[in-house]
Amino acid sequence: MIIGLFLKHIKAYKGINFVPIGRTYKFVTYVGENGAGKSSILETLDSFFNNKSYPINKSALSDGINTTGNEPFAAPVFLIEKAKVRSHKRLFELLSLYFWNVQKTSLHAGVQSSMKEFFELREPLLTDENYSQETHYFFVFGEQNLISTPKPYFASFHGEEGFLLSFLELGSEVFLDMDATEKRNKISELRDELNKKVALKEWRDVSSYLKEMYSYVYFPVEIEVESFTKIETREMQKIFDKRLKDEIESALTSVNFVNQGGINDSLDSFVSEIEEILENKYCYDTGQRRNNSVTKSDIVNKILEVYFQKRILNKKSGGELTKVSELSAGEKRQALINLVYAFLKRNPDRETMVIIAIDEPENSLHTALCYDQFEKLKEVSELNQILITTHWYGFLPVVSEGFGHFLNVTDNKIGFETYDLYNYRSEIQTAISTSRNQIPSNFILKSTYDLVQSIFYSLKNAEPYNWIICEGISEKIYFEYFFAEEIITKRLRILPMGGQSKVIRLYKYLQNPISEERCSGKVYCLIDTDQIRCEEINRGCNTLSIRRLSNGGNSDTTSLLTLDNNDTSETDIERALNPILFKTTIEALTDNPEYQIDSTVNESGNSDFIRNFRNVDLENYFKEDEGNNKILFAKEYIKICERDDPTKDMIPNWVTDIKGYFS
Repeated sequence: MIIGLFLKHIKAYKGINFVPIGRTYKFVTYVGENGAGKSSILETLDSFFNNKSYPINKSALSDGINTTGNEPFAAPVFLIEKAKVRSHKRLFELLSLYFWNVQKTSLHAGVQSSMKEFFELREPLLTDENYSQETHYFFVFGEQNLISTPKPYFASFHGEEGFLLSFLELGSEVFLDMDATEKRNKISELRDELNKKVALKEWRDVSSYLKEMYSYVYFPVEIEVESFTKIETREMQKIFDKRLKDEIESALTSVNFVNQGGINDSLDSFVSEIEEILENKYCYDTGQRRNNSVTKSDIVNKILEVYFQKRILNKKSGGELTKVSELSAGEKRQALINLVYAFLKRNPDRETMVIIAIDEPENSLHTALCYDQFEKLKEVSELNQILITTHWYGFLPVVSEGFGHFLNVTDNKIGFETYDLYNYRSEIQTAISTSRNQIPSNFILKSTYDLVQSIFYSLKNAEPYNWIICEGISEKIYFEYFFAEEIITKRLRILPMGGQSKVIRLYKYLQNPISEERCSGKVYCLIDTDQIRCEEINRGCNTLSIRRLSNGGNSDTTSLLTLDNNDTSETDIERALNPILFKTTIEALTDNPEYQIDSTVNESGNSDFIRNFRNVDLENYFKEDEGNNKILFAKEYIKICERDDPTKDMIPNWVTDIKGYFS
């Protein structure tokens, strides 16, 4: 997959810019105002992979970017499983070897500055057990000279001495007998001549092969849907994963083109007969000495013209057919996504790596339909890389495995704020106050509005969703384990909001629409009981409920109380877990005597937290490392549950009560 992109002087991006994409997830979104540079990213990648003209920055053109050293370039950062590469392995290996190991200090100062994002991108890869030099190729590979004939280019690394020397190791006989000193003496000469005489053809071959490994399909906002969805188009064949001409040629294998008695012999005889009737005073001649016969290619092209080009996509409805060109703008957008979804889900095992890039999937769609569009794209992203630009914040609760890149323009420089969508609601609160780039002023209002709409319409689907709204990421970790079955069978989604007050606020926003219209799905809001008494709000209805956890003073069990209940016993989710598994978890995480539990754990009720752990300063433990211990504890607790409680017999009773709400 591609995990980043360097570009210079392309459309909205003047000068050298780095565009984050991400390695962990295949679902990637770019959010920002019009003109912020979202579509430029997808269009640049389309130019690279599909050999189209690059959208060069017009103002940069007027500044003279054709001068040496200031040319535009585009260079994606690739991370590819070695098993997927079947050709040019030697070149891939040498290229990857350089980029896996190059040190920032070996570059001159200017390159260190422009390529700092490369090293920030590589750093986590070096310690990630899912990627290594043994299993993955990792490199920057792009194109320069974009205005005329693009040629292979490696971003700002291209002219570096170490990189130039790596070219010399490609096996050119000219340099085989040179020692290191001799090679270095050749560097100044090579800077101008290397691409022309030594490696350009080899790298062009690599470039062509690299592009063939990917099927990049770009859906811009302004798209002629009828033409785009024709079976014979290049884009549709990438989605179908079939080469239409190959399919037709295969069907013509039984046709005799060249042997005696074949189709050409028959046609020649027919033409000769006509000429004899004309007493050979006239003849039908091609004017060419060669290629006078009908070839398989001729038949294929004619079949394309006669059979496929007449066929256009139609929508079926009640036995009636409507041309896709006659649909509304929103319906056209929906048809495109449905087509992509159907074929990518149908054929997950493809020879090429698929990247689907879509500008504003929500364009012209009602909010109720937006949710379905993003849900389908999320499913497709399980196996294919999806790049999306959008103005619709309602996708945020739909996707828990993806990245959201928020674009902002400050002093004519485009900046990115990146969020892991697994916990975006919690993270965004801190980011707004500490962000390097100003997050759009309407972010909270718009994201909350779209979120409420998104949840509400998901409850009214023919196959409705269900929701648990909780405070933070640790709750999400527990609930994804406790409610694993419901996530599949009930389409349950877990959404952490980043605090008690935000859960209550969302509950209030949902009250009116849910109480006024019948919904098939349900929402359950759950909060802790803090020292401060909770607000007195109603207990909800059949499809919307809000409760808080309470151990009820010295009670053995954890209860789910309404917010107007008088009990204010401080209880968070850790105090409501199984006591045996809790003790095993804390012992696995720390040997600090302050946090050790020496007494025998009372197994009655759920956790009996107060009685079991009254002498242990666990509150302080969960505050350590800026609160990250809560997340570490949750992950370890689930690991121990999977090991020691595979049948889930020790799930707390209050969890069972919530399960009952959804059943």
